[in-house]
Amino acid sequence: MDHVPSDSPVFVARFADGEVTRMTVCTELAKLDVGRGVRLSRHAYSSRTGKASPAILEACFEAAGGGEILTRYTQDELAKVTP
Repeated sequence: MDHVPSDSPVFVARFADGEVTRMTVCTELAKLDVGRGVRLSRHAYSSRTGKASPAILEACFEAAGGGEILTRYTQDELAKVTP
């Protein structure tokens, strides 16, 4: 089976303990779904560490393949997101 690159953006989250997750998120580029990115990142953190995730200090969406920052989120903005 051939690997087909995704055009979906990547949600990068930095947690309070320094852990970083990078999750491809199926979302429209015109309306990035930060809630979905947060949920996926928290789940990945818990899967990786076996414990509940701490606060996300900062996050961003990057364009697929290039790493171009599409948008950034502060800890205050992320705290308002309903996962």
